[in-house]
Amino acid sequence: MPAEKDKMSQLDEETLQELFAWVDEIPLSRPKKTITRDFSDGVMVAEVVHHFVPRLVEIHNYTPANSTIQKQSNWGTLNRKVLSKLNYNVPESVVRGITNSKPGVAEVFLWKLKQKIEAYIEKKGAPGAKISPDGYLSGQEVGSGHQQPAYTEKPPLRSERIQAGRPPLKAQPGPKVPVVHQTSTSNLHKTRSLNKLNDMGTETRLILEEKEQALLASNETVQILQAKVRRLEHLLHLKDIRIEELTKRVEQMGGKY
Repeated sequence: MPAEKDKMSQLDEETLQELFAWVDEIPLSRPKKTITRDFSDGVMVAEVVHHFVPRLVEIHNYTPANSTIQKQSNWGTLNRKVLSKLNYNVPESVVRGITNSKPGVAEVFLWKLKQKIEAYIEKKGAPGAKISPDGYLSGQEVGSGHQQPAYTEKPPLRSERIQAGRPPLKAQPGPKVPVVHQTSTSNLHKTRSLNKLNDMGTETRLILEEKEQALLASNETVQILQAKVRRLEHLLHLKDIRIEELTKRVEQMGGKY
């Protein structure tokens, strides 16, 4: 049993390379340095889930932290509001290992998180679909909330069902009087008019639903782009600092000579 437990707590080299490639494709707000420390406060974990399933995560709930108390607070929010929806309950011992930057713990957690995200998206999306590292599933961006399951079709409209072979209305038998035929014809016209109105209402409702879904998708795309912009701004800031340091060093060396 100890050998099996040790095997479960470690990842082989091939799995680690796949995990690193997966993480590297995800835009994060901070530069990736050491995986055991990068994810210790839970902020970048929230960003990973938000990248694939934006509607599950509210990024403002997570504050970058160095203190153990704030790290545990972030992880408590993650477990309660996000990971539980992915059917992933992280034990307290694992949280302590990640917050204390214990080697190997973050890697195993992220690998399981990757599997949970893929299972969640496959359940919500098309059966057998695979998620790509850049956040796309079957050609559509993940988490947009407007993916349709495969093999689904819109129910035919009432007018289409009539044209597809529905038997025509028959007049009730009665005396052959012209007035009776005129009344039946009038009722038939009224029925057809009501059917047309119903069909127009259904089509209008479908159009509104499509517009609403497109709006939600656009909002989520904006959020993803904003996160990417923040990351690029952070990288530019780091480069400016580095340039300033190098400039000062050059000036100091010039002063010596």
